[in-house]
Amino acid sequence: MAKIKFLLQSKSENSNIYARYSINRATVLKRKTGFIISAKDWSIDKAQPKMGREDLKILKSKLDKLAIFINDAHNEGISKGIEFNGDWLQLQIDTFNNKIAIVELDVLTNYIQKFIDDAPYKQNAKKELGLSKGRVQNLKLFKKTILRYETEIFKGKNILIKDINLLFVEKFKIWLFNKGYSVNYVGKNIANIKTICIDAHKNDIEISTQLKNVKKISESKPPEQIITLNEDEQELIKRAPLIREALINARKWILLGCLIGQRGGDLLNITNKNIKELNGIKIIELKQQKTGKLVAIPLLPDALEIIENDFPYKISITRFNEYIKDVCESGGLTQMVFGSKSITTKTGKKIISEKTGELIDEKIKLNVSGMYKKYELITSHVCRRSFATNFYGRIPTPILMNITAHGTERMFLNYIGKTTYDNAYQMLEYFSKLAPRDKTPVMEVIKNTAN
Repeated sequence: MAKIKFLLQSKSENSNIYARYSINRATVLKRKTGFIISAKDWSIDKAQPKMGREDLKILKSKLDKLAIFINDAHNEGISKGIEFNGDWLQLQIDTFNNKIAIVELDVLTNYIQKFIDDAPYKQNAKKELGLSKGRVQNLKLFKKTILRYETEIFKGKNILIKDINLLFVEKFKIWLFNKGYSVNYVGKNIANIKTICIDAHKNDIEISTQLKNVKKISESKPPEQIITLNEDEQELIKRAPLIREALINARKWILLGCLIGQRGGDLLNITNKNIKELNGIKIIELKQQKTGKLVAIPLLPDALEIIENDFPYKISITRFNEYIKDVCESGGLTQMVFGSKSITTKTGKKIISEKTGELIDEKIKLNVSGMYKKYELITSHVCRRSFATNFYGRIPTPILMNITAHGTERMFLNYIGKTTYDNAYQMLEYFSKLAPRDKTPVMEVIKNTAN
């Protein structure tokens, strides 16, 4: 007959109470019961808490009920042919304590991977099926960041989704900032945490009730830190002495980009097929990758000149970002300005390469703020921002927003470093140019002929 005995394995003030379940001579199982007691309050002879205090009586009652629960489960299991082992005993203890067993998808990194694997079947921001390559890459990077956090802070222990509460998010945020990551990068990681947890909740994974109180964070740059190319600088780029064909081609793209205001990925995908004619005016028509929005942009004379005089050939966004720095340097954009740029640095740790399987130095990219020569800060994003900034006040804001695909005027003004007051001044300036109507009454003297 199976017998159960409770015992301690230490003499500390917080000793774990173990259950030893002897089914037969060959099968003796032992697991923690989930209860603790001070060793001085434990009777070794009776294998139970000493009687006297009310809390010890309650503890003994719980252990007695646990013993009955395990015996009943054993008797039921015999008829079902269940294998009795340590995992079985742990399951009975967890069930008795109303403890939900941890399954694979309770682990944060496992669920992130599930989310990545399901990417082709998830609805994107455009209400279409399938997440973009950029979004999937972002999630893969997010998973790597979580794995590093587990290694450094949790000593390799898995983070459970149900444990992600306000305190966890705050500590994770501080860790990221201490690593030198930018506000926007930290904000993306916090947003990813909420996305993963919300999706997990839809699949009946337990999440913290505090999750709804986790706030988004983003960076709002002051106007002097927003990098753009004004019309004089674009003229310098246009006249820059370039020899390499790759740089000449990149120059065409950056100048065109500043005239049509599209994101780098949309800009570099434009071909002659996107050139249309509308009521005698040539336009560029394209469907934006991020928003799925169809936009039509009238081509200004300078943009027409670029397109009609040897259309630029396609290059990758990586090469474009590399080449336009050289182009802008040749154009003399060497003045010192404040900004941030991505710098790759070693973490001091070794990792296994996913491509070769070799042990290599782990590297991370950090956005480091400081004073740099302007050409060093130029990336593909300067095109869209320069367009919005240079044409603000010259083209009605709703039209500019339609082209740049900003959802609200507030977002648009923040994007170019303007405020609602700037918009008010623009409106006043517009009104001041209107020809005022002279409404002063004119008095006319009429001769009275009547006597």
